Amino acid sequence: MLLTARFVEADEAARLGLLNRVVPAGDLLDCAHELAAQIVAHSPFAVTLTKRVLHANVDAGSLSQAVEVENRGQVLATRGEDFTEALDAFRAKRVPRYTGR
Repeated sequence: MLLTARFVEADEAARLGLLNRVVPAGDLLDCAHELAAQIVAHSPFAVTLTKRVLHANVDAGSLSQAVEVENRGQVLATRGEDFTEALDAFRAKRVPRYTGR
C-alpha cells in the first residue's frame, strides 16, 4: 500500500488493523473527543514516553533494540511521581492527579 499509494476503504483498513474502529461521519468529532479524554486521563509523562517509544521503534534495527527502548521507558515511568500517584489513587479508589513528573 505504501508503494502503490492506493486508497483503502474503511472496511479493508479495519480488517488489516490500520484503524481501531469506524464511526459514522456525524459521530466522528464526539468519538475523537472521547478518545482524547481517555488519553489525557493518563500520566502526561507516560503518554509522552509512549509516543517517544513509538517514534524511536519505527527505525529500530531489531526486536532486541525495540525492547531495549521500551524497557528504558518503563524504568523511567516507574521512578516518577506520577507512578506513585497512580498507585495511591488506585488503592484509594479515586481519580489520579498527575503532575507530569
